[in-house]
Amino acid sequence: MTPSAPTVPLRRLRPVRPHATAAVVLIGVTTVAGAVASFAEDAHRPEALLWLSVVHGVAGIGFLTWLFRARANAYAISPGVLHTYAAVFMVAGWILPVVNLFVPKGIIDDIWATSQPGGLPRGSDLLRVRRSGLIWAWWLTLLVAGGLGLSGLYADLGDRRTAFLVAALALWVASGVLAVIVVLKITKTQESARASGAPRPWQHLGQVALGVGDLDEAVAFYVGTLGFDLLEDVAEGEERRVTVRPPGTRETAILLLCGEAPSGNMLLRTDDLARYRDRLAAAGVTFDGTVFRDPFGNRWDLRQGA
Repeated sequence: MTPSAPTVPLRRLRPVRPHATAAVVLIGVTTVAGAVASFAEDAHRPEALLWLSVVHGVAGIGFLTWLFRARANAYAISPGVLHTYAAVFMVAGWILPVVNLFVPKGIIDDIWATSQPGGLPRGSDLLRVRRSGLIWAWWLTLLVAGGLGLSGLYADLGDRRTAFLVAALALWVASGVLAVIVVLKITKTQESARASGAPRPWQHLGQVALGVGDLDEAVAFYVGTLGFDLLEDVAEGEERRVTVRPPGTRETAILLLCGEAPSGNMLLRTDDLARYRDRLAAAGVTFDGTVFRDPFGNRWDLRQGA
């Protein structure tokens, strides 16, 4: 059987706007403090950088508080979708060298993707989800601003030092603005989901019943001719339980019921309609347009597409 997605407990959405407000204010304070520290006189630079570190620490705590709440809500909006990085990286990802160049962005990318209206399907691979251009712009602006700022403060640049600091300041302010926009957009999406009563419990159609005249003949047709997977063929007391499923599907299976009147009106999709139809025709299946019937009269419509 195809493995299912790991089970993630269903969580309830909790208010995130107060945390976002605090984070936005602290991002603004940090942005201003960084701009002031960049142009402090040499004699006062150590003191200015010390105060900037304190401001960064306080702002970091405020931002992480919002981040933890936003990630918990993202799990509630998209239950059954595992984020790329473990919870420990919510803090360590900002501190560890090299890791801090990409992990924080990845964490926020995952929150952004799993907070979108309706959430992502259960078991979605976040590494395959398209990343937000807004988050890319924020992260690259922040990294470049940091690089220019460190060069302006500590490298021997001569007359170019002022130009480096001005460029760093401009990008630092831009990164602050973009960070605020990211926080506000994620917050707005999550609060909208909370107001609508999300999340709804995840559901799927696990099985449908199809009447057949003979189970052995049905297995020969569905497994041998159509190429379905045989999920189970077991005895249950005096009864026999047989279920099949098209290859590559993860959810709905077909329970073959012996002796039941044919009642199926089924739709079967394939990624190569012509090749699959030719294979069935070669096996003796008769088509009326795209429609064929199993040996017991159940109707199937073969269509192109996922």
